[in-house]
Amino acid sequence: MKPYFPFTSVRWSAIILGLGALLFLQSCSSTTRTATATYYPYGNSTYTAVYTPPSWAPSGQNLSLVKYYFIPDCDAYYDASTQQFYSMSNGAWVSSYTVPTSCSGHDLSSTYTVLLNSNTVTPWLNNAFYQTNYPIQSYMGYGNIVLSHNLISGIPAGYSLSPRGFNENTNSVIFTERAPDGTTLALQNVPMSSISTYMPPETHIYYYGGGYPTR
Repeated sequence: MKPYFPFTSVRWSAIILGLGALLFLQSCSSTTRTATATYYPYGNSTYTAVYTPPSWAPSGQNLSLVKYYFIPDCDAYYDASTQQFYSMSNGAWVSSYTVPTSCSGHDLSSTYTVLLNSNTVTPWLNNAFYQTNYPIQSYMGYGNIVLSHNLISGIPAGYSLSPRGFNENTNSVIFTERAPDGTTLALQNVPMSSISTYMPPETHIYYYGGGYPTR
């Protein structure tokens, strides 16, 4: 007697197992998510070069590692590695060794300036990101917050504090201290964490209201 092998049953079992494996692989591939392309403000590399800061940059800061500056009220950037400004002209970003037209009427030695994180890369290509996080004149309330809550001790009555800039690398706001006659006395630094406590809650999701995020 010849041995009996259920070829038909074996064949159908193999087909069923194959279809099951195929369906499983398809279900896995269909649930795979593709990461949304968003701007990564920390950059992808660490700069080790030493840069010469512009003459109008806030003094008293460690500027040798700062490559890029953002001037919100001018909507312009400065690249310390090439000593050029970047501004929008006719729908395109253009570079120039001279102060751009958008900054005409501004004294850069006193204009609010953001010292961008040392890992930042070509920030003007993500201008909407910086416009959102540093709106024009969004710093105007900082001085009153510092004075009214005594965040800097020893400021005499009648003296004023003018926001000079924000340093993303130290997460602090830079202030110019002035005497009643307008004489500039010193630059003061206040942690953004101290100021943000008194900023409106809805601003905390932005850098100007909540500070530069830590990793």
